[in-house]
Amino acid sequence: MLKQRRPYLYKGVLIIIACMLIGTFPPSSITDASSDSDTMAAPPVITAKDYINGTIPTYLEWLATTAKSYANAPAHQERIEVSGSKVAASSDQQHFQASENGLVWSEGDSWVEYSVTVPEDGLYNIGLAYDTVDEGSVDLVRGIQIDGATPFIEAENIILKRKFTHSNFPLKRDEFTNDILPHSIDTKGLREVSLTDYTADSEPLRWYLSKGSHTVRLINEQGAMLLKTLYVDAPRELPSYGEWVKTEPANKESVSSESKPYLQIVEAENITAKSNTSIQLQSTNDALVQPDSQGYIRYNTLGGEQFKTAGQWVEWQIEVPQDGAYQIGFKYKQAFLNQSNAFESITIDGLTPFKELLHVAFPYNSSWNWEGKTLGDGEGKPYSFYLTKGKHNIRMTASSSPIKPIYEGLLRNINRISALDQQIRKITGNYEKSYTTGGNVDPNRDWQLEKYIPDLKQQLTNIEQDLLSLADRLSKITVGKSDVEISFRATASDFADMQNKIRNIPNQMQLFEVDQQQLSGWAFRLLDQPLLLDYLWVAQPDAKLPKMKTGFIQKTKSTLINFYHSFTIDYNFTRKDPKAIDVWVNRGRNYVRLIQQLADENFTPVTGIHVNVNIIPDANLLILSNLAGKEPDAALGLDGATVVDFASRDALVDLSQYPDYAEAAKAFKPGALRVFHYDKKDYALPETQNFKIMMYRTDILDQLGLKAPNTWEDVYNMMPTLQQSGYDFYMPSDFLPFLYQNGGEMYTKDGLTSALDTNEAYKGFLQWTQLYTLFQVPKEVPSFFNHFRLGDIPIGITDFNTYLQTQVAAPEIAGKWKIAPIPGNHDDKGVVERWAGGALQAGVIYNKSNKQELAWQFLKWWTSEETQTRFGNDIEGIYGREYRWNTANQDAFVKLPWPRADLKAITDQWLWYKEAPQVPGGYFTMRNITFAWQNVVTGSKVPREELEIAVQNINREMARKQVEFQLRDQLGNVQHSLDIVSVPNPAKGEGP
Repeated sequence: MLKQRRPYLYKGVLIIIACMLIGTFPPSSITDASSDSDTMAAPPVITAKDYINGTIPTYLEWLATTAKSYANAPAHQERIEVSGSKVAASSDQQHFQASENGLVWSEGDSWVEYSVTVPEDGLYNIGLAYDTVDEGSVDLVRGIQIDGATPFIEAENIILKRKFTHSNFPLKRDEFTNDILPHSIDTKGLREVSLTDYTADSEPLRWYLSKGSHTVRLINEQGAMLLKTLYVDAPRELPSYGEWVKTEPANKESVSSESKPYLQIVEAENITAKSNTSIQLQSTNDALVQPDSQGYIRYNTLGGEQFKTAGQWVEWQIEVPQDGAYQIGFKYKQAFLNQSNAFESITIDGLTPFKELLHVAFPYNSSWNWEGKTLGDGEGKPYSFYLTKGKHNIRMTASSSPIKPIYEGLLRNINRISALDQQIRKITGNYEKSYTTGGNVDPNRDWQLEKYIPDLKQQLTNIEQDLLSLADRLSKITVGKSDVEISFRATASDFADMQNKIRNIPNQMQLFEVDQQQLSGWAFRLLDQPLLLDYLWVAQPDAKLPKMKTGFIQKTKSTLINFYHSFTIDYNFTRKDPKAIDVWVNRGRNYVRLIQQLADENFTPVTGIHVNVNIIPDANLLILSNLAGKEPDAALGLDGATVVDFASRDALVDLSQYPDYAEAAKAFKPGALRVFHYDKKDYALPETQNFKIMMYRTDILDQLGLKAPNTWEDVYNMMPTLQQSGYDFYMPSDFLPFLYQNGGEMYTKDGLTSALDTNEAYKGFLQWTQLYTLFQVPKEVPSFFNHFRLGDIPIGITDFNTYLQTQVAAPEIAGKWKIAPIPGNHDDKGVVERWAGGALQAGVIYNKSNKQELAWQFLKWWTSEETQTRFGNDIEGIYGREYRWNTANQDAFVKLPWPRADLKAITDQWLWYKEAPQVPGGYFTMRNITFAWQNVVTGSKVPREELEIAVQNINREMARKQVEFQLRDQLGNVQHSLDIVSVPNPAKGEGP
């Protein structure tokens, strides 16, 4: 749990965003224009010092204060353009290449400035005409500064979307007549975008520019681009629907030449473009969904939880037969946000016709039923859109701007509670954070808190009243009492009770922790706007729409049909070709289908070997199948312990017997192959390889004047600054890096006894435990991802999964964090050794197979550079960036779409990859090391004594298992020794 000993308020971006109460930031002092001048004074420049001190506003506050003063300033109406190649200044030359098409801007830390002259004071939009220049799935991110200053926080993180299409529609089907998901294809082409942040405002951001010349600096936070043009123009003032309809011919009813009014249904999955690969087609067997699944897998809807992040968009094309007035609507399901609305912004042919389409509400349906929504006013009267004959584009963009003020208020109160919590713990000396007891204070002592915190009651009142106000505001934009509102009111009630029982607060500190955790949980979900779509329609006013809501009879009929199909359709896609090799895969359906598809397309035509790729939901089924004599020819997705468990029982084929094994093994790190080595034989080829990496928030570390640590000594030196500023460092409970970085090993070379009784192992164990006892790193962190995203733990050691989760699920901090190899220890020559391991999955061949040679050909093909590269790109192209394939093949790994800087950091860490070997009884090692760690860190026991006890227990269990495997006789005498493969040291020029 995170300890409570931070003496100061959180700094940096968290506080900047959180402190949104009007009056929290001092209003900008704006000098009145003199009577003889027609030019308004410019707002004060916000400097880096202001940023560090937390005085930079969010966009909403900037609009309410500084920008409000210029709301009526007449922005120049003519568009001002600057060619991308006309650079006024830049950080360097190596990232830029000017051409007649604009500026080619490669990935990397860099900035470029343009000079813009405006003839009048006013609020302007700034836009870019750009294109992507590489293949990938990550958004482009740029920071914006005007005259060297950042006007509001959102300007630091402007997201520029890519554009993707689907490879095919209608969808193809496999041999089981199930739909095959299409690939997402990165589409090139110049696009013009006015800079927008859909979390803050569905309209383009406004920037104040006084009359005269200004510099606009673009800072590369992520991604390469071709910048054709930077432009400045006046904001488009949107009318209301009532105003708009008077100026448009939309009130003229279209006259149909047919007896039946026109109606066009466009399937939601039939998109023309989308902003992110993660926006996926979904399969549902609900009644009345088009097309009907009929028991098969039909990707007949789009979105849901994969279409929820503000700024994500989807575009469709409609077509009308003649000029006239039409209505537009959507069939949707919104059962994701309890009692809340999902807000979407709608544009037609790239423009928002009127204000009401900036954030269209799609209400929650507690029955999980489908709804039809014709775009219209709050009274159910449809909007009438005048469309000319032909094709038109409809775009839907997720927008959380109606929720943003409440979100900022939520962060404000999280910060207030945290600050008050710290104040109280400083007085009581209660630095232990506990969910159950609240800490270690004397329950009989009266602390007289109000003597030390005179405004304590007022602080409690402010939190209570602010949360109640936020709950009231939230209730006005939801369809009922939402979970968030209930949480706000419950927390407010806690703080109301504290006001009457101030003496009891030191003994109830768990309430602070519980309330902070509860509110923080909502901070990461409040802005989500998930929506599932079946189809959209365009229709003349009198057209009859299809039935959308299902009744009891239809639901019952659909349930019975699906129940029947569960007996007649094989949802595991089991192939039973007797001539083919059987490959069982311990992964999900999506992976298995793609492996089968690649094998059919690329392996079988070349080799003539047919393959049955089938799912096993649990690796334990392999044990049962082995006992029953029904094991496959090969299996994929097995971890190291399972591989050695089978190998030690002579159930697997020794791959090193094949003449070309050594060539195939060159593709993998020696530190990975050792995991599958047992008794001088090699039993598997790695498929995936997890890895350790250090993640850090550049915005917060820069603010504190800290650099990413290179060694553990650097970590120790940065801890006082971190902790005194209210931050912390995260280190998972992992002994291996400290053991290997101090020259230790897990087992002796013969693999029969623990090697943790050496001085090197003790040094590693001591360094590991002192990180928690001496430097007070948090012992338990429920979710490093959440704390990293929030900012209170801005640096830590994590793995591939958290790295990928942050890439995908934390767009609000894109460009504000980096990764680096983990800290290490200096060796005797001054080289920093960064040894660390990571979980592996691998492929094996079974001994009882009569197709071992064929299975070996398949396993080589599957783990080859070409296949792993194709599979990695395909799985990500189909299912989105969250399916990034962390292949163990070194050459294939570098060909996947990693950001360049991240790839460099990961491959540098891979040089020091070293996972623990597997031996009989090895499961007892980490179990006892964990016990020893707990006794030292939480029980204040002596490290050396606890390590010695652990070694004794480990050796005892290993000896027992060695008797079982006939490595020792009943008297404990060694009958046969194993071998532990050493890993080459890259610092000494050893190995590949």
